[in-house]
Amino acid sequence: MMMTVLITEDPGRAIDVYLRLLVDELKDLWTNGVRTYDKSTGKVFTLRAAIIWTVNDFPAYAMVSGWSTKGYMACPVCKEDVTSGWHAGKVCYLGHRRWLPWDHEWWEKDKEFDGNTEHRLKPREWSSDEILEQLNRLDFAPFGKIKNVFDTVVGTILDIEGKTKDTIKALLIWKEWAYEKFPDGYASNIARCLRHDIVQVLCKFEMIFPPAFFTSMMHVMVHLPKEALLAGPVNYRWMYPIERLLGELKKSVRNRAKPKGSIIEAWVQYESLTFCGMVYDLEV
Repeated sequence: MMMTVLITEDPGRAIDVYLRLLVDELKDLWTNGVRTYDKSTGKVFTLRAAIIWTVNDFPAYAMVSGWSTKGYMACPVCKEDVTSGWHAGKVCYLGHRRWLPWDHEWWEKDKEFDGNTEHRLKPREWSSDEILEQLNRLDFAPFGKIKNVFDTVVGTILDIEGKTKDTIKALLIWKEWAYEKFPDGYASNIARCLRHDIVQVLCKFEMIFPPAFFTSMMHVMVHLPKEALLAGPVNYRWMYPIERLLGELKKSVRNRAKPKGSIIEAWVQYESLTFCGMVYDLEV
């Protein structure tokens, strides 16, 4: 709330000036902490806290991270190896065939896409050592039981060969539990299926829609499955659920001269109906 008072316009690259006071307070909160009263135990303890991640949209991501989300290298994952070009007065991002399996038939097709065959591999993924070097070599050394739990969880989530527990042999335990019928695709890796499907969808879009359709927001979808594997559900880091809610609120506007009043009136009606429905369920 205080930031909205201080910042009267889009801060852009100058956002670090406004965040300087906040950064100092966060450093003090993590290093020294604050004395806090715990009502449940009746004791006072030192509370320390840190920001794990922020919830923002794509333009705000550029302000916070320092990586520009505009121009020819707007993708923060592909970085300099992104496929982009100028079409219809704006930068467009194509070339999603690079993520297809190497033996896929679409690699050799040209007329259905941009007139060229594709022979490039997908952009390389940054190794953990390179990421840690960029983050000033974070001091993280799990040991003992903590390391075993860490290896098991991370190995399963990232599907690391030899460490993952999500294997066909592990899933066959369902047979011992007297499941008469296995669900479709029970032994398939859902993470790999998602990554494969999103590439297929984007390539089909390239055969249907003009290049101007593929903005940076369309391109970053190819990275969402892996991002969800690394950091969990996307809705806790991006503005998707908030923007969906705002879209629903905009539909309730009837008087365009007073949009806020229309939204408030519609929301009051929605809450009233929800409350009545809850009371009706209790009575039944």
